[in-house]
Amino acid sequence: MDNFPPPIISSSDDNDFDDDFILYTLLSAARDVVRERGESSNVDKKHRKWINRDREAAHELLVHDYFVVDNFARNYEFFQLRWDARGKHGFTTIQKCTAVLRQLEYGITADASDEYLKMYERTELYRDIYLRHPTKSDVEQLYAAHQAKHGFPGMLGSIDCTHWEWENYPNMWRGQFTRGDHGVPTVILEAVVSNDLWFWHAFFGMVGSNNDLNVLQASPIFNDILQGKAPEMSYVVNGNEYKYGYYLGDGIYPEYATVVKSYTFSADDKRKMFKLAQESARKDVERAFGVLKQRWHIIKHPARTWDREKLRTVLTACVILHNMIIDEEGRAICSYTTNDILNPPAIIQVGSPAYFSRVLEIQNRTRQFQGQNDDEDDDDDDGVDGDDEEDDDGGDEADDTGDDNDDD
Repeated sequence: MDNFPPPIISSSDDNDFDDDFILYTLLSAARDVVRERGESSNVDKKHRKWINRDREAAHELLVHDYFVVDNFARNYEFFQLRWDARGKHGFTTIQKCTAVLRQLEYGITADASDEYLKMYERTELYRDIYLRHPTKSDVEQLYAAHQAKHGFPGMLGSIDCTHWEWENYPNMWRGQFTRGDHGVPTVILEAVVSNDLWFWHAFFGMVGSNNDLNVLQASPIFNDILQGKAPEMSYVVNGNEYKYGYYLGDGIYPEYATVVKSYTFSADDKRKMFKLAQESARKDVERAFGVLKQRWHIIKHPARTWDREKLRTVLTACVILHNMIIDEEGRAICSYTTNDILNPPAIIQVGSPAYFSRVLEIQNRTRQFQGQNDDEDDDDDDGVDGDDEEDDDGGDEADDTGDDNDDD
């Protein structure tokens, strides 16, 4: 209590005296306050008090703002409600799931919490539905929707790649993950997207120094066709029958029967119209990249984890959640039913003659050019004028943001 200094004797200098007097006055006032409170200036450290954070009320509040299924709690002990050693109520399933979603949405660093690192195996519960390969019913609906919207019969979606910048990469990998037009290490995502911005294919993990063609050669995108797992859904244009659906791609993609590209140089009005319609429809995948990154900021900003597998975990979870939101909002072109056959077994062995026969069918350059010509004639009949980019999703967030993510 008496640890304050004694009254200060004035010095010969008037200014020093004034300063000392003010200091002494303040110390005296502080001593009076301490005495009134009956406290000592040498207060012993006390144990931390327990604060009732009313977790039950917080849970009820979250129930009104978030939707979550009980599959997590039924299948994984991590998400089950527990009590601590003091018998206090722990965090509920919905609170844990909310923490995961907030980390993904607001871009918290990957190593800030270990909760979401378990997210990938949890989202595996929904991968078969929300990141499924197109079933027979899906292909029928995609054909009809894309022909009605863009005027392209047999179109399954648009294919392209985007880069996710990697900040905390191992230094010895800098060269192979850096490409000149980006200037920083990145990891590549290849995706196929339909007009409703649904991701039908997400292949992630290729090093950033590759281009779209290199990624396609390593991608499993055509494996279902080669192994006989894809549904046999042919279509007819101008009297010509085509066995496989196709994707719209930019100029770097090869001239496959399953990829329809635009013309580099449009020599006549018909080709100009086709080029305009193709490039307009192909914006679906660009818009999807923009919406995905705007919705989940954790992949919008540079990745801060050094583990590539964790990067794949995060991105796959974001894609699945993105598709779940589209389905919940009622904007999905295709509706899943329990009658759909998911993950059918392969009927063609890799390396067999039938396998290589399908490889040649996919890489048939003649069929690709024939398909372009048929689509041109079909566009003339449908009156396609390239205005398809002004679609119903124009109000969606970051519709044009995806243009910055293009990897031409």
